[in-house]
Amino acid sequence: MAAAIVFAILSALSNACSAVLQRLAVVNRTSGARPGFRTMIELVRQPAWLLGALFLAGTFGFQALALYFGPLSVVQPLLVTELIFTLGLRVFLLHDGIASRTWSAAFTICLGLAAFLVVASPAQGTHVPDAGQWLLAVGTRGPVVLALLLLGRYGSPARRAALVGAATAIVWSVDAAFVKQATDVLAHSGPPGLLTSWPLYAMIATGVLGTTLLQGAYAAGPLAASQSTLLIVDPLASILLGIELFHEQLGTGPGYVLGAVGSLAVLAAGVVMLSIWAPPVMTAGELGQLRHGPGHRPKELTSADSLV
Repeated sequence: MAAAIVFAILSALSNACSAVLQRLAVVNRTSGARPGFRTMIELVRQPAWLLGALFLAGTFGFQALALYFGPLSVVQPLLVTELIFTLGLRVFLLHDGIASRTWSAAFTICLGLAAFLVVASPAQGTHVPDAGQWLLAVGTRGPVVLALLLLGRYGSPARRAALVGAATAIVWSVDAAFVKQATDVLAHSGPPGLLTSWPLYAMIATGVLGTTLLQGAYAAGPLAASQSTLLIVDPLASILLGIELFHEQLGTGPGYVLGAVGSLAVLAAGVVMLSIWAPPVMTAGELGQLRHGPGHRPKELTSADSLV
C-alpha cells in the first residue's frame, strides 16, 4: 500500500509539472493565431513544452505503477493532490503570492484525503473480473455518461461545464480500471501477453474518449465548474468501480461509513474552494517574471478560474 501511495503522489506531481510547463509554452508563443498544425509544430520546438510532455508520460507511468500496487479507492483520490502541487510550482517557478484562503483550501483537501485513508482503510482486492462483470460495469455507466452529455447541452455555461466534467470523470474512472487490469496482465504475461489482450486497447479507447470529453468540458464553461466536478466525481466513481470489479474492501460498520462519507465531503469542499479561489491564469507577463526574477510583475488579472 505504501508503494501505491508514493507512486500516486508522484503521478500527481508529474501531472502538475506537465500542466505548468506546457501552459508556459503556450503563453510563450510570440506569434499570432495560426492553424492548429503550425501551432503544434511551434510548441514542439519549445523546450518547456517538450519537458512537459516528458512529465506527462511520467504521469501515466506512475499511475500505472500505483494501480498495480494499490486499489483504485486509494490511488484515484490521491491524484487530487495535483492541485496542491500546482500551487507550489507557481510559488517556486513564478514567485506568485498565493492567498491564505487558497492555501486553506489546499489544507482542507489534505485533511479530507488523510481522514478518508485512515477511516475507510481501503484494502487491495484480489478478484479478477471476468468479461461479464466488465460488460455490466461499462454497460451501466455508458447510459449515465450519455445522459450527462445530453443534459450538458442545455443551461448556463457553468451547468454545461459541470455536467460534461462529470461525464468525463466517469470515463476517466473506467479508464483507470482498465489501466489496473492492463498492468496485471503485463505483470503476469509480459509485453506479448499485454499486446494481445483487450484491456490495453480498451484503456487506449477510454483514454482518447476521456481526453476528448475533457476538452469539451473546458470549452463548455468556467474551468472552476468543470474542474470541481471532475475532481469530485472521479474518486467517487473509482471507489465504486474498485469495489464492484476488484472486490476492494473498505471499513464497514456505521462509524466507518459515516467517517468515509464525511472525509470525502471535506475533500469535495476543499476542491470546490480551491477551484474558486485559484490564482489567475498564467500569462506571458508571468513568463517574463520567470526570466527576470520576482521583481518583474505582470499586470494583475481579475479572473481566477484556473490554477495554470
